Amino acid sequence: MLFSIGQALRANGSRVSYFAGYKRAIDRYKVEEIERASDLIVWCCDEAPGFTAARSQDKAFVGNIVAALDAYGFGALGKTPIPLGEVDRVIAIGSDGMMAAVARARHGILAKHLEPGHKAIASINSPMQCMMKEICAQCLQVHRDPLTGVESVVFSCFDQDQDIDRVDFGSLRARLGQNGTQEKLTKVWIDRSLRQLGLRQ
Repeated sequence: MLFSIGQALRANGSRVSYFAGYKRAIDRYKVEEIERASDLIVWCCDEAPGFTAARSQDKAFVGNIVAALDAYGFGALGKTPIPLGEVDRVIAIGSDGMMAAVARARHGILAKHLEPGHKAIASINSPMQCMMKEICAQCLQVHRDPLTGVESVVFSCFDQDQDIDRVDFGSLRARLGQNGTQEKLTKVWIDRSLRQLGLRQ
């Protein structure tokens, strides 16, 4: 999804900084598509030695997304072609933990780098998103107004892209955890099947 968003933004005259985060170096793929969707990439990897940036404007960082944003904002990664202070839109897509960390950091460690009036969106993947548009209610997501504290509920299937400051990430984490047992069982069955077929040792 970020490929099409990045390309559309660039086609309309926006500059796109793409902070791509991975647990392991082996997890990275579609590098060329990411390059086409962005003016600048910061390749982040939790696993040392991390990545080597292929394009001259791109950067590499060993660590998580928030630490990479902070280092980039301070200029620790070298020249910053697109300063964080000029960013007026943030789109966070990834695990609920990563998006929650970005949400917190925008008002904490990253506040000194970012434009105060910028808008931030999180792409919420709820436990069930049937795409039937507000039918089964399994994708409901709790929102909390950051100013008043008033709670509301939205259908994530109807609109995954939500104001990151309104998302109750604790509620999302708890609901995603409901599928944990089924996901683990599925993994075990797939592993067993592959072993029986001789496709895995």
